[in-house]
Amino acid sequence: MWKWTDPDNIKAIILDVDSLDEAYLSFPYIQYIPDVQLFLVQDENNTHDKEVEVKEYYDITNLLQDILVDSNCDSTSIISISNNPLFLKDMMRYHIGTILTHNLAKDFLRNTPDFTACTINMLPKILKGEVSGYAAEVYATYGKTVPQMRLLKIENEISLSNGTNREVIVFIGGRYYSEKHHYLLNDPLSFDVLNFKRYYTYSVDLFFDAALYSLRKRESIDVLTYIPLKPGESKYDRFVGLKLEKNSIDGMKLQQILEFKKSFSQKGNNLSMRKENVKGAFNVISDVKDKNIIIIDDVYSTGSTIEEAIKTLYENGANKVFAILLAVNQMTESNIKYQNLKCRLCGKEMKLKMSKDGKLFFGCSAYNQHKELPPTINLKHGLKSLKDKNKLEVTTVRDLEDEY
Repeated sequence: MWKWTDPDNIKAIILDVDSLDEAYLSFPYIQYIPDVQLFLVQDENNTHDKEVEVKEYYDITNLLQDILVDSNCDSTSIISISNNPLFLKDMMRYHIGTILTHNLAKDFLRNTPDFTACTINMLPKILKGEVSGYAAEVYATYGKTVPQMRLLKIENEISLSNGTNREVIVFIGGRYYSEKHHYLLNDPLSFDVLNFKRYYTYSVDLFFDAALYSLRKRESIDVLTYIPLKPGESKYDRFVGLKLEKNSIDGMKLQQILEFKKSFSQKGNNLSMRKENVKGAFNVISDVKDKNIIIIDDVYSTGSTIEEAIKTLYENGANKVFAILLAVNQMTESNIKYQNLKCRLCGKEMKLKMSKDGKLFFGCSAYNQHKELPPTINLKHGLKSLKDKNKLEVTTVRDLEDEY
């Protein structure tokens, strides 16, 4: 899903000439978004042999300021398309919508664009709003299935103790902003991730049910399993409570086939420390020889835990192992000072909350004590207001040379 973009009001598209091929540069965008403005941009230090008129820039800040002025539209109406995840990372820092034209490599997962793996054939569906975005984000926001949802797909290899390499395919449902990230106050999927650690969460159940069912239609699967609790962790096992109604129809249910040998924490650890902590952490407690397995977990940070689990299953004779995770931890920081919603009655910050029937809404800490006016804001209106409050503003930048 678009994090900061109004999908019904796209007015300008930034095309990264340095990375895009001719098919994207000459694509008939106006056919799908009438009167859309195109800005073909290029780093002034680069050269290209494409016969197109480009706007050169020396930094993203000034480029976006120029485009805001030239397009005469808000940043919520601007999207960017590139084959370079670093270019899109800069766009995300200024709350510009992002489309990556290839699969996202594992190293860039913490800066995931709004859409990835966008082929030229898929582009019209995105521009027309027929592709909704990452599946878990859609379920968290709408609480139901929406056509044309997508998963992040990461392909990698893992080395076994016998010297052979095995394929690792991980599917991820969307983006998660951790507790230190200000987006957490109002991001539906992040709210669900935290809620899922403590309570049954309907939208999470819907996501895993749909993702598992979809993969099972393409692959012959023998076992559905999950990352278990560590010794000493809360007695609430979030995965045991999942209903997985579609998968249960033919008798496929989650079963525990792994257990932790030891307890440990990965918080604050870098990649090498995480890998060392989790090394040899699992025991297999069920026969997995020659079986095809899907293993699920909630948050993907560096991939150390899920990869060690997959490695353990392969070491014990599994034939093929897939992984499905709810969300990937994001680290993209914003260059825009974040503004949250404020209660119209008391002025306190409004945060996401969940009603008894499982619907999300925005309310302050005292919303149920307010008697005047509607004390809450529904999710759709709240998210739209947040996009508007946190859009990139035009600023007057005076060149230092003007002072002399």
